[in-house]
Amino acid sequence: MKRSLAGLDRIQLAEALGEIGIPERERRMRVSQLWNWIYFRGTRDFDTMTNISKDVRAKLAEHFTLERPEVVVEQVSSDGTRKWLIRLPADTPGEKPHDIEAVYIPESDRGTLCISSQVGCTLNCTFCHTGTQRLVRNLHASEIVAQVMIARDRLGEWPGMTRAEGTASEQDAPRLVTNLV
Repeated sequence: MKRSLAGLDRIQLAEALGEIGIPERERRMRVSQLWNWIYFRGTRDFDTMTNISKDVRAKLAEHFTLERPEVVVEQVSSDGTRKWLIRLPADTPGEKPHDIEAVYIPESDRGTLCISSQVGCTLNCTFCHTGTQRLVRNLHASEIVAQVMIARDRLGEWPGMTRAEGTASEQDAPRLVTNLV
């Protein structure tokens, strides 16, 4: 199974590039390019990375992916609140996948994204799927970042994307997600 680059920090990206034979003298530039495409533009396809050579893009696609975890269920309430049940792939072969939840709460002056930091929770909140599970483990940083990326995907918040129905226009709210909790 290919490893996703989405959610990696700059050091981890450089290490991943080293693993596939990108020369050390190029890595800093390539990390900067990848960072921009992944975290500023939200791209999910190496072929769209037009400032990276076709050879490097092919090598990236051969070894890595930019996929996010799967959204199993999406719920949208009448007030615009959106809940996403997200299935994380298993950490190890034979392990069952885990489900977590992220919730977007729009308000007139801000948009709050409530993200999970653990599989399961000790608080037992009944409104959140994560809170209904026993505590299993802390999430990896990449799994936490993936929740933000999924929210931006679903809300249409990346540059050039069409906003999701029922959300503020780009003129009214340049950023839909302004707070993370």
